[in-house]
Amino acid sequence: MNKYLQRCKELLKSSINKIVVIGNESCDLDSAVSSIAFAFFLEHKPSLLKSWHDKDTLVVPVLNVLRNELPLKTEVAFFLKQQGICLDDLVCKNDVDWDQEQSMKVVLVDHHVTKLKQNIIGIVDHRPLDSNARFNEEAFRTIELVGSCATLVGREIVNSGALHDSNGLYSTALDLLYGAIVLDTVNFSKQADKAKPLDHEIAEYIEARKSITEESRSVHRESLFKGLVAARSDVSQLNAYQLLLKDLKTVGQNNRIVTVPGFPMAVQEYLNLPQREEHLSEFAGATKSNVVVLLGMKVLPDGSVRRDIGVVPINDETLSEKICTALLENEEMDFGLEKIPPTTPCAGTFYQQHNLKASRKQLMPIIINVLSCLD
Repeated sequence: MNKYLQRCKELLKSSINKIVVIGNESCDLDSAVSSIAFAFFLEHKPSLLKSWHDKDTLVVPVLNVLRNELPLKTEVAFFLKQQGICLDDLVCKNDVDWDQEQSMKVVLVDHHVTKLKQNIIGIVDHRPLDSNARFNEEAFRTIELVGSCATLVGREIVNSGALHDSNGLYSTALDLLYGAIVLDTVNFSKQADKAKPLDHEIAEYIEARKSITEESRSVHRESLFKGLVAARSDVSQLNAYQLLLKDLKTVGQNNRIVTVPGFPMAVQEYLNLPQREEHLSEFAGATKSNVVVLLGMKVLPDGSVRRDIGVVPINDETLSEKICTALLENEEMDFGLEKIPPTTPCAGTFYQQHNLKASRKQLMPIIINVLSCLD
């Protein structure tokens, strides 16, 4: 894996034909490892790429984050280092000259809507289908509601037969995917209800290859999960501005921009951070946000989860109110919202979220629909 990543970095600026595999803009662990593992797989077994691939083509994983912001993805940096991957060997989005690389082909993982102008030749995603999505009819496409995109990437690798007589070639790739599956499913928590049968199947397949017995499975998963949660929650070196960038989604439509930062802590805890007001204002200005929707998720020591939401109007109170109404009245997913006062004076509307099964995957389509209905 390391030699492959180093080769990608070395040949990035060359004239070689390139196919980029890139995750979503939050660059969470699922997106990061899905891009790395799937690119590694496609480089060694490119049958899915069909006529887009020839002997001179290089398949490159790209992390959808600025290089100077990669340290903000604390669980990503922690887990990749744990797997022996040097962060300097990775390609980040600002390492690629997108304007000059118009002929470069792109495979999307962990999302299926993009602003990239390059030809999208493949998609692997686990979120609800976006009505605004437009697909290249020739592209291979897997969009399936499972707990982790890493699960779908793992299934592609398993079903391809690439693991037969591979002599450990995919060992690191499988370890990366396994970590994301455990984290994304909240360690297969019934309370969170993220895991689908396929998540269990692929995780157990990887465990079997790693000689993890059924008897030791629970302990192994728990140890891995706690380590990843601790790394994700270790924001001791991040200020209130950096936290807004750590796990960020942005949606823009009809001349309005809504940013949706996710926190490894409760929103109410975030509101108590030093200089929070100044940092939130700076962030809103830099991202040109009209409304900021804050999402908090705290994993407690007993493994239970707490979620809360804050809808903060920056310069569009009407849009903020429409988002709140849409969240409260949405029929497809009841978020179980209970209005609560903020722990410190702050403009906005704040909710405790009692339906722990609802996440940003369900929230984003609601915001997109609100924006699409604006005059």
